[in-house]
Amino acid sequence: MKPAYEQIADDIEREIREGRFRSGERLPSIREVCATYRVSKNTAVNAYDILKSKHLVYSIPQSGCYILEQRLKVERPSATVIDFSRGNPLLGNVYTPDLKHCLDRAIDICNTNSSDWHELYGVPSLRKLLPKYLADFQVFTTPENIFVNLGVQQALNILHNMSFPNKKDVILIEQPTYRYYSNYLKSNGAKILGIPREQAGIDINLLEDLFKKEKIKFFYTVPNSHNPLGTCYSKAQRKAIAQLAEKYDVYVVEDDYFGDVLFGDHGDPIYSYGDFKHHIYLKSFIKIIPWIRIGISVIPTHLLPLFTEQVRYSYYNSYFSPSLVSQSTLEIYIRSNLLHKHVVSLKKELALRIECLKTHFADAAKYGAAWVGGESGFYCYLMLPDYINEIQFVENLKRRGILVTPGAECFFNEQYYKKGIRISVARTNVSEINRGILEIYKELSRHSSKNNHDIVSLTL
Repeated sequence: MKPAYEQIADDIEREIREGRFRSGERLPSIREVCATYRVSKNTAVNAYDILKSKHLVYSIPQSGCYILEQRLKVERPSATVIDFSRGNPLLGNVYTPDLKHCLDRAIDICNTNSSDWHELYGVPSLRKLLPKYLADFQVFTTPENIFVNLGVQQALNILHNMSFPNKKDVILIEQPTYRYYSNYLKSNGAKILGIPREQAGIDINLLEDLFKKEKIKFFYTVPNSHNPLGTCYSKAQRKAIAQLAEKYDVYVVEDDYFGDVLFGDHGDPIYSYGDFKHHIYLKSFIKIIPWIRIGISVIPTHLLPLFTEQVRYSYYNSYFSPSLVSQSTLEIYIRSNLLHKHVVSLKKELALRIECLKTHFADAAKYGAAWVGGESGFYCYLMLPDYINEIQFVENLKRRGILVTPGAECFFNEQYYKKGIRISVARTNVSEINRGILEIYKELSRHSSKNNHDIVSLTL
């Protein structure tokens, strides 16, 4: 049983959340709390201290405690819109007391760290901590090989601009893939080749053929929780990719943006099966801890001078490193084991959403559609029948309050394009998934009926 002061704090917090008190309204006095709950003055004071620590109330001497203004509350999305289009979870879905604790501690760390180190490599104390954290994922490295950056995209930009020892200049990407990187490569005139990726992964024989015949500088791949497919490579595929990289002197840039939250046994990162010379490992915490924008890059020793040089150049047009506060916050999350706690909570919630989504998969066949993914992560891909206009389909759903991502945005050209829509469950709950998928099927049914009518008309 909780102590009396915690129960009182819980009661008052619930009443605040339910809107019983308005912003700026004075809460019951200490005397009134004592009388209501029949407790001592110290118990009532302790209850309000808890609410102050959660930043729900503030006190004015000789006046009492008041509700914080509404502007401090997290803004909620419209209840009429179901957002399947974005992959970043809402800030309001996190355990904020943990965040407040970490931020408080982070300020102390910031006071002892030099900005010189932070701007190029990252905070030394965090870099020293990260090898132990990465070892849990079978990624073994040293602090000297780790750069702390704003996210995966910043590291990818550096790698694109960097000359590699293999003297090659073509970047191989999966099709479909992370759309922002694909768009970045196209806008910068990069030499790009694609390799189709489906439910079962990629064709390893085709990969070897491309490695052998083309001047592949590096292969950008997302082995886990693929965006947009929601699939994972098998252990055998990971090993094969690592072996081919060494054999043909091709670098593998592995984007493990969601490796902490992984379902099923798919093997370790490709990095762990390689020669530690042809493998660059990228990790992001943005989707796990969305209130701090931060990622890490593990760079092979022989590439460190080249990578460091490009990081220095990057400051002329962009910022590579996250703030000291963000880095220190991540350090506290890892040291205090709160990151593990948060991952367990996120994984539990995500499992419910994925299972809910998968209950609808079989019905897609009725409309000539098919699902890809549902293995891990936030994403799935719904393959649409050829007769459907993808853009019109997406617009029709939008008018009905269902937001999805057009599949065309995830392919860099029509050669690899497979008509469909990307579905993300990052900003939804089970109820919204059920309602949203049924609306998508209703839209599919309308198109199917119209197509059948058109076929009959042509026949007549």
